[in-house]
Amino acid sequence: MSTATVQKDVVPQVPERMALDNRRAFYEGLEADNKPIIFTDAMKGWPAAERWSFDWFTQQYGDVSVPVEWLRYNARPAGDVERVGRVRKMTMKDYVASLKVKDGDETPGYLIGNDLFRTLPALHRDVRFDEYAVQRRLTEQLFFMGPKGTFTQLHFDRAHNLHAVMVGRKQWQLYAPSRDVELKPAKLSHPWSVMSSHDLTPHGGQPDQLPAGKLPDYDFVLEAGEILYLPYGWWHRVYTVEDAIATNYWWWTWSMLARIGPRLIPSIAVSAVKKMRKQQTLGREFREQ
Repeated sequence: MSTATVQKDVVPQVPERMALDNRRAFYEGLEADNKPIIFTDAMKGWPAAERWSFDWFTQQYGDVSVPVEWLRYNARPAGDVERVGRVRKMTMKDYVASLKVKDGDETPGYLIGNDLFRTLPALHRDVRFDEYAVQRRLTEQLFFMGPKGTFTQLHFDRAHNLHAVMVGRKQWQLYAPSRDVELKPAKLSHPWSVMSSHDLTPHGGQPDQLPAGKLPDYDFVLEAGEILYLPYGWWHRVYTVEDAIATNYWWWTWSMLARIGPRLIPSIAVSAVKKMRKQQTLGREFREQ
């Protein structure tokens, strides 16, 4: 992704890297600091860290059907956001094979979402996020598998986030919650994530262009074996530097829901009505393109 110097008053940093020697005690202080942290040596003893690989998924789950995305977020004339592109079903073995063809006619898509965990719930046992003392909180977990060049546009999620990379490397650019106004939040059809108007197609949404020329507060590469802690409200855009396999863990605390719930309830209700009215394809709402 672009790291061109456009603003003179912001110098991107790298989050503190630290090993976890007392995970449960350390977790209690995370929310108070509200800063991103990279945990090193954080997946020791995780089955996922030891066996998750492209070949392993092919051997174990090669015939499992998975939804693969070629989607991006686009600005609509009305001022809201839509997803455009396509989604199609592939077997795991065919998808992994597509990642190995580097000069093919088609860029491989992105396997992202909670579909794989729903289809293969045993995969939950391969990760040990419960060691971070979040198991009793409201949670959601996603799976990510994608090729070099996969790009996620600038957004923030209304949840705390642990993002663990098992294979590959990912470049992250982070913007502090205090920069909400300048990043111009745009409405999505669901209330749990917020996009930046500056990073939407057709005028933005390119990994080699900073959104509106605004430098991030943090710019770094998350390596295999590391976990990024990203507090609620931090804006982020992500570029896959090498073919990667990762998973994450979103969670909400009761105090957080009490604080943001009154603002979210109307949006949740509107989102539910829209989903009932709109046709979805493979569990996703988008405009075919």
